[in-house]
Amino acid sequence: MKTSLKWLSSVAMLTMLAACGNSDNETPESLYSLSGTVSGLNGSLVVAANTNTFTINSNGNIDLGSNYTSGTSVNLSISSQPDSQLCSITSDSTVTFTDSNINNVAIDCVDVFSISGEATGLGRGIELQYNYDQQTGTDTIATNGSFTLSSSFIEGTEVNFTVLPTVGHNCTVSPQSIVLTENIDNLSVECNTFGQVTGRVSAYDTGNSLSGAKIEAYVLDQDNQATLLQTTNSDDEGNFSLIGTGYFDRISLRATAENYATRSEVVRTNELNPDTTVSIAMLNVDFTETFSATEAKDIIDPETALRISLPENAFVDSQGNTYTGQVTAAITNIDASSDPAIMPGYYLAIDPQAQEEMVFESFGALNATFSDANNNTLQLANDKTAQIRIPLATRGINPPATIPLIHFNEQTGIWDVEGEAQLLTDEQDRQYYAGEVAHFSTWNADYLFESVTISGCALDDETQTPIPGVRLIADGVDYIGRSVAYTNAAGEFSIAVRPNSEVLLSIRDADGQSNTMRINVPASNMSLDNCLTTEQGAMIVSLSWGEHPRDLDTHFKGPTVANSLTERFHIYYSNRSETVEGVTMYLDVDDTDSFGPEVLTIPSFPLAGSYIYSVKHYSGSSTIFQSPTRVEVLLNGVSYVFSPSVDADTNGENDTWLVFEVTVSDEGTVALSPIDSYTNVNNNDIPEAISVTPQKALAVKQKAN
Repeated sequence: MKTSLKWLSSVAMLTMLAACGNSDNETPESLYSLSGTVSGLNGSLVVAANTNTFTINSNGNIDLGSNYTSGTSVNLSISSQPDSQLCSITSDSTVTFTDSNINNVAIDCVDVFSISGEATGLGRGIELQYNYDQQTGTDTIATNGSFTLSSSFIEGTEVNFTVLPTVGHNCTVSPQSIVLTENIDNLSVECNTFGQVTGRVSAYDTGNSLSGAKIEAYVLDQDNQATLLQTTNSDDEGNFSLIGTGYFDRISLRATAENYATRSEVVRTNELNPDTTVSIAMLNVDFTETFSATEAKDIIDPETALRISLPENAFVDSQGNTYTGQVTAAITNIDASSDPAIMPGYYLAIDPQAQEEMVFESFGALNATFSDANNNTLQLANDKTAQIRIPLATRGINPPATIPLIHFNEQTGIWDVEGEAQLLTDEQDRQYYAGEVAHFSTWNADYLFESVTISGCALDDETQTPIPGVRLIADGVDYIGRSVAYTNAAGEFSIAVRPNSEVLLSIRDADGQSNTMRINVPASNMSLDNCLTTEQGAMIVSLSWGEHPRDLDTHFKGPTVANSLTERFHIYYSNRSETVEGVTMYLDVDDTDSFGPEVLTIPSFPLAGSYIYSVKHYSGSSTIFQSPTRVEVLLNGVSYVFSPSVDADTNGENDTWLVFEVTVSDEGTVALSPIDSYTNVNNNDIPEAISVTPQKALAVKQKAN
């Protein structure tokens, strides 16, 4: 009985083990292979099957894996191919296994040809479009020199070429059509450019060149929308060039450089004046301050009434995301009392009611930029505003109680009205304009006025023929403003100014400069009795300073006999003009009540020899250095700036700052060299006589006497 039970128990155990063994050894799922053929291959081919790659080096049968299960889909693609071949999957590029192998993948390779060539005359990148086999490709040719199209073409393909329209370029391509039977290396793209802007970027206060400044050129397109035309950087000498700008009435040049306030100049090009020259003088940032973006912040200028009050979490990055890190503010007070040219762009704003351009008078401005820890620009969030205080300009006369608040649009090159500001006084009895802003750029407290015009004409002094396309500038004497106009094809101009005012009018252009006229403007339009005349080689010197000292004087000395050190003329407030060898030199403007400008015009240098320019502290407190004093020389259309490098008591014995020397050779070569030293007014002549050696020449120009 016991034996029988043991036997039955063993049988049951074996049966259970057998059952368990069957569950662990089910029939495995079938695996299938993927294969096919390659033809025409001449080199190495890499085929991708999903995430796996297979290298193929010869024609014939190919194996693309053998571990696929039923229901698996495989995407086939060409990962790489021989340089001179085009390989394509001529069978289905996506296959799905259904309980069988797939062996019909077909890949064909054919020889292809490249197209390359040479591009000449480009001012910037152009786009070359090519059409073939009902397809269109477009490649950018960025620079002059050799290029190769990104596409390759099979034998017998016909390719047609077109250079897409590019601002400031007239381009042709040759040949315009090709049928490929071999590699092509002689495609020729030839361009002629029109419109050019050249210039120099410098520090406003010293005139020192700024290398590496970024210059962006903006224009308005056919839809009147601002578009970035070109970007470049200044070289080691501060010079830059924009070639192929085309013709635009307004090209806005936006310059940025580390430690300087953003600066914009507006120029134009057209058929009368296809090439233009500009000087971009950048103001130093007055002060910087770093703070947390999550906290409310008052930014206060310790020297003026300027203030910016920011709410907490005020800033967003370029993507519109709230910024919570450290913010660095760069703030500059812009007081154009002594020089209206420091304001960006023209003094033109869009009247919000009439939607027309109007001239304005400035009563103060500020520039504010904000950046993150990586120097990326930040702006106010859409739901945030800031309170600003703009210090009243030192020369702000009869400031209105309420005034439009306008900002400079760096892309359109014009000012836009956005709100208003109230004239208030702070606890230190300093006046300022207070307003609210929703974004930051250069903000201005300004009065828009109905202008009158001064009409006249411009003549070449030598030929007495009209000069088309030259630039005229009218600076306010009793208001802070500047107007700009250009002569038409007949040499005529009309420039808008404030009625019942006094202005300084002159031609300031690379193609000619004139003496400066001081004009009393009536309540209505006026016409000049005589044309302004220009000299191609003229030198204009402008002296400007602050509220103190009250009176600084221009002094200019030069030879009346060639190369003489003793027989010399002296132009100053008591002798405002001299004629030497038929050339009359003028002190056009003598200012006696702060700020300036005083303007000296030298139509040409009549004789070889040394010419000395100096500035005398005539009356008033402070010093020439502390004022601060600035001398700008416009020579052959290029601007040079001089400021004293050290302070001295110019109320005492050394009352005169020797600024620069012009040396004219017997051949007519002109060299401009800084002196930058102090002496007594009685010794303000040639450096040899006062033991002062001029510094290295800033400019050497060939000029006709």
